[in-house]
Amino acid sequence: MREEKNLGAYFLANDLIYDWVITFLESFREFNPYLKLYLIPFDNNYSNLKSLDKKFNFDIFEEDFIFKRLEIIGKQLETGYTTTSPYWFRRFASFWGPLDRFIYLDSRIVVLNNLEPLIKALDSYNCDFLHFEGGLDQVYNLGYLRENLVIEKKAQGFNSGKWISRKNLFSVEYLEQMSCFLVENRSQFNARNTDQFFLNYLIHSSNVKSASIHDLIPHLSRLTWPPMPGSIYRENGIYKTWSYGMSEHKKEIILLHWAGIKESPIMPRRHIFLKYRLKSEPLYLKLKIRILDLLLKPILWFYIRLKSNRIVNMWYHKYS
Repeated sequence: MREEKNLGAYFLANDLIYDWVITFLESFREFNPYLKLYLIPFDNNYSNLKSLDKKFNFDIFEEDFIFKRLEIIGKQLETGYTTTSPYWFRRFASFWGPLDRFIYLDSRIVVLNNLEPLIKALDSYNCDFLHFEGGLDQVYNLGYLRENLVIEKKAQGFNSGKWISRKNLFSVEYLEQMSCFLVENRSQFNARNTDQFFLNYLIHSSNVKSASIHDLIPHLSRLTWPPMPGSIYRENGIYKTWSYGMSEHKKEIILLHWAGIKESPIMPRRHIFLKYRLKSEPLYLKLKIRILDLLLKPILWFYIRLKSNRIVNMWYHKYS
């Protein structure tokens, strides 16, 4: 087993998602009070987040030269869905940061468990990269690359918003070389999720030892997306799933990741989000948010149902 090394976590954020960051930090520190934590700036707009470093005990990892090289890769692979996609590639700077072994987390996450055992699992199971559940359709399009990787490597799709690895697993130069191949074969990959297919192919096409954290530690639930079936409860300080008759019943929850979900009164598992978002806020603000939620929730539900109605939807796309 490798000697004890520098463990910790990275998260990517800017001031535009300030509420999410507060929620993330409050939950992270509840379950990981002493684990090292580093902010990777999404862009140059993070002056407000800097003021949180003392309260939540995190440092800022800034490496502009590497950031620029990673953004170039993102721009080469972008197909026009968003102008911010290249900045997501900054998350890969984790490979060359101050931590020897780490977990990377997006900021639209609530942490509900101790993360240190997950990071130490790299050594316990002699792995280089551990991932969470995902789907191949979010990574690859149908084609020969997908077929070969599934058959030869038993490739599993995973989410790029949360993963566990170690320092210097890849070099920046290797990522740049890989991007040339991916640009030439862009049609084989998901049109939207550029950073996700990039990281997946990086792992699937290499010889690094990788695995699903859920396969290695089966008492941890595979459910991390808030619209999960069943309910969530807390037992002896540990969050668990309640989905009687299903394989995830009574398993421990690591985190909730609102990937692709906007903050609103009708967001799934809103109560857990608010628990940590409002944790340090004064009572009057807590009451204000709760009351606004009660007033807005039926209006938003009606709007969503109306927008998803088949006739309304067809009419909208025909005449808009």
